[in-house]
Amino acid sequence: MFDMSTSAHVLPQVAVMMTLHRGDRLDQFETALGSVEAQAGVAAVHVYLCCDGPLPVAHEDWLAANRDRFHCVIRNPRCLGLAESLNRLIDMLGEEPFVFRMDGDDVSHAGRFAAQIAYMNDHPTLGLVGCQVVDIDDDGTPLARRKYPVAQEDVVRSLTRVIPVLHPTFCMRRSILRDRKARYPAAYLTEDLAFLVRLSELGVQIGNCPQTLFSWRTGKGFYRRRTSVRRGLTEAKWYARAVYKQHGLISAGYVYPMLRLGLRMMPASLMRLVYQSSLRSRISRTQGPTEA
Repeated sequence: MFDMSTSAHVLPQVAVMMTLHRGDRLDQFETALGSVEAQAGVAAVHVYLCCDGPLPVAHEDWLAANRDRFHCVIRNPRCLGLAESLNRLIDMLGEEPFVFRMDGDDVSHAGRFAAQIAYMNDHPTLGLVGCQVVDIDDDGTPLARRKYPVAQEDVVRSLTRVIPVLHPTFCMRRSILRDRKARYPAAYLTEDLAFLVRLSELGVQIGNCPQTLFSWRTGKGFYRRRTSVRRGLTEAKWYARAVYKQHGLISAGYVYPMLRLGLRMMPASLMRLVYQSSLRSRISRTQGPTEA
């Protein structure tokens, strides 16, 4: 079992795991990193960076000029993908009691770290916590509010149908990552779902705080990247695994992984309509995106 004890009276040091890829936009990465560095209510922010594969000259020059902004930098000799990059970073972590995720094109709102840590201190059985989210476009313009379940039973139930915690909003207790089984599985473009299912199988409780603390960039190509039979098959496997854990071998819940697979096979334009409709919310039994 995991040790969930932390002190609510001492400002903690926190770790932040980020990755840098040759396709990342440096202006967006700078914004993401700056939003992490500006967080208050913590003693120190240690940013752990994995460079996933060779980087262009512009990225190398930027990294050389900004090396002192990172607590630790490791490099993959070739592109290994997000799961392996994050697993390597987990193995490099120090003794920071809280570990945050941050993508290189999103924005953490002021007070995100302090609010999530406070929520975990108020709910000591939780091992991983996300938050509510605003979708933004490539220019940072708000598009919609994305609401995730807060009640523990809703989070657990949602894991068989939708991803109940947005991956870059993760705040984790360092203690849960000491278990070598608590690592990102190799799951094609589905690492976040697979990781949550894996943690659930290990007995880690997962939740969301009710505050909106994060802006998630859903710019050009967002829906096109989600149309993939391979991704759909991988996703269906992990949703089915979640259904099995909760309901056993015989359950009507297996229909939802099949519906998700069908969604991944739709054209991007049709998928966009489904994502933005109330149908997805009714299927998940959680509240989905609403207008910002």
